[in-house]
This record gives sequence, C-alpha cells and structure tokens, in this order.
Amino acid sequence: MDTTELTGSYTYRSFLDLTEPVDDFNKLRFAQLELTLTVGPDGAVSGALVFPTPPEAGLLAMDMVGTATAGPDVRFTLTGKGRPNTPIADFHYAYDGIALRHWEAGTDQRLTLAGTVLRVENHGSGPALAHAGQTASFLAVNRDL
Repeated sequence: MDTTELTGSYTYRSFLDLTEPVDDFNKLRFAQLELTLTVGPDGAVSGALVFPTPPEAGLLAMDMVGTATAGPDVRFTLTGKGRPNTPIADFHYAYDGIALRHWEAGTDQRLTLAGTVLRVENHGSGPALAHAGQTASFLAVNRDL
C-alpha cells in the first residue's frame, strides 16, 4: 500500500482502554469525530479532526500534521492541535497508528486506521480539566468508496 492511499475522509472513534467488562458500550467512548487526511508523495500528512457542532456554532476542529511511512505496514504519526480562538484552542493530542490489513477475501471492507492517542497537554479548567497523559485506542474507517 502506498502512503498516499491514506488520503480521505474517515469516521473516527476512540475508546477508553478499560480492562473490566462494561454493561454499556458507551462507557468506553472517548470521542466520535470526522477525520480528514491528505498525504503527499513524500509521506507528509495534513488534515483536520472535526467535532460535531450545530452549524450556527461554527467549525470546531483540530489541525492535524504528521508523517506516514510505507513498509510491511503503513504507519503514521500525527499531532492534533485545536485551532486558535476556538473553545478547543488548548487541545493537543498525539496519534500513532497503522493501516489495518485488507483481506483479499473480505466483503464490504473499508480502509481502517487503528492506533493509540495521547493527550499531550492539560486542557479545560476547574471540574472540566482534562489531564495530560490520558490515552485511548482509536479506529478510523474510510468513508470514501
């Protein structure tokens, strides 16, 4: 697989890494967002991780930059930072992932990215403070046909 094949729009979902069984799958939910990526021939990655908001609230997104490398597996690293002058301006996350295997005999399979995410810096304040160091696992499923 060529790294440029990562270019596209994805449904991004991240999950808390809890070890105990849960009675409600939503207890694992960390985020559900839209991820767009553009990968150049040199492996440079740019894009956005867009938060769901009503149209009147304006676009709420983190700008994504990083690199992708080809090999036995396509790997990528990304840094996401909230856009200035938005409620998420202080968001800063790091991502490490791979493109999952494409099964030759699979049906209705989509390109899926998987990996881990790390909250690099604290964001928010008071009771809404989200501490640096939080990790989660993620899957991003390509929406493009």
